[in-house]
Amino acid sequence: MSEEKKFMDDKKIADVTPTDLINNYLNNTAEIKGLDDVSAAYDAIDRVLFLADVTEENAEAISHLIRMWNVVDKDIDLDKRKPIKIYIDSHGGDVCAGFMIIDAIKMSKTPVYTVNMGSAFSMGLCIFVAGHKRFSYPHAAFLFHEGSGGMYGDAGKFKNFSKFYENLLDNLKQHLLNHTKMTEELYKEKDRDDWWFFAEEAIEYGFCDEIMEDFV
Repeated sequence: MSEEKKFMDDKKIADVTPTDLINNYLNNTAEIKGLDDVSAAYDAIDRVLFLADVTEENAEAISHLIRMWNVVDKDIDLDKRKPIKIYIDSHGGDVCAGFMIIDAIKMSKTPVYTVNMGSAFSMGLCIFVAGHKRFSYPHAAFLFHEGSGGMYGDAGKFKNFSKFYENLLDNLKQHLLNHTKMTEELYKEKDRDDWWFFAEEAIEYGFCDEIMEDFV
């Protein structure tokens, strides 16, 4: 497939984005009709995704792309698969949407690298630590805090939400304890307030694997 061939919506293959692939594969409205076409198209696109604020919309897109790349790679040896890279500059966002991305990363057999470009705050930090390899720009910042939530309504609804939220926070806690060097004691100490830190401390506490000196 040459770069000059029109691919979809009057675009050339070199201009096609992952979003184009998602929309056209799901809607089946263009030239992508099956996985062979998807595979050929993906060969022309860098496996680089960008995450800003964590929303349901971008979580669906990122998790779908991770799944699709795993389908495309199904016949390729694990050590020969081209990594997926998620570049993060995020102040956090929707916790449930964040877990959608985290689960997709954990289920991915194709390696997923996370890169903190500038900020990995709150849910952005939780997604960052899920990477199979975690990289940071030299002056990138990190923020850990327990999170907050609120609800208005009758006592019964509040009780149900309170239990759900307690379980959600426990899931976040276990995720961070499993993917960093944080201890229970350190977690309890730090979740009382905001914990801001930079790349060197992220390395020390096991949030990050490597501070970048060049692009990965």
